Amino acid sequence: MSDPLVIVAILWAVLAVAFVLVWVIRRHHGPIDTGPATSFVGSAMGLLLSLVLFFTLGHRSTAQTAAQTEATAYTTLFSSMAPLPGEISDPPQHAAVCVMRSIIDDEWPAIQAGNLSGAPATREAIGQLYTAIEALPRTSPAVEPWFPTVWSSMIDRAGARDARLGQGEPQLPLAIWITIYVGVFIVVMLVGVSERVRGRAAWIGVGAALVIIITLLVGASAVLDQPYGPVAPIEPDAMRTSLSVVEANQPPDSPVIAPC
Repeated sequence: MSDPLVIVAILWAVLAVAFVLVWVIRRHHGPIDTGPATSFVGSAMGLLLSLVLFFTLGHRSTAQTAAQTEATAYTTLFSSMAPLPGEISDPPQHAAVCVMRSIIDDEWPAIQAGNLSGAPATREAIGQLYTAIEALPRTSPAVEPWFPTVWSSMIDRAGARDARLGQGEPQLPLAIWITIYVGVFIVVMLVGVSERVRGRAAWIGVGAALVIIITLLVGASAVLDQPYGPVAPIEPDAMRTSLSVVEANQPPDSPVIAPC
């Protein structure tokens, strides 16, 4: 289960069934004293929803950090090649620019569409970057002192990309969502039939409050659990910033920023 809209739709279906049963019970049997049970179950569900929201918020924050780390890795990669002569550093730097552009233009739309294995165009651009790095004359006096730093930056870049793609997976298992649905159903039933809720106006007011609060908590958790999902996805802002910095530091006719 992953689509936030599906999760909320199922929630509303559960709420609808619960409210119908509450109406039937109150109509035929009247209010019931559910005080202790309502307090216990309500507190347990409040704690569960709070923990789920906290967990998913951390998940989204980790995904954002991974995207930022990847963008920083490319900036570091450029810095590590800055001491090299232009005729040596231009090809791998241009290849790195092409990877950054592909991440923004190809891979980000792909992962937002659910393809967490990455875009083929981006994998191809990364392959060309590795080829350009491996073609460096690493035994040359101009390259040898800096090559370990360049290669270390490539390793950091690869790890950051893997982390970014890995954090796109929803982390909440189906069992948690089922527990939430069952718990919500029980809470609504206990509150709805409680003798503490008297009169149609009070019943409607309490029901509306439950629907709004539960929908907000569950909906927010579902959205946060999918950092690149269809609702409020993370955008490649960090990579755009890094790319703009790189391009701004190059002359307009530099081969480093030439079309890919």
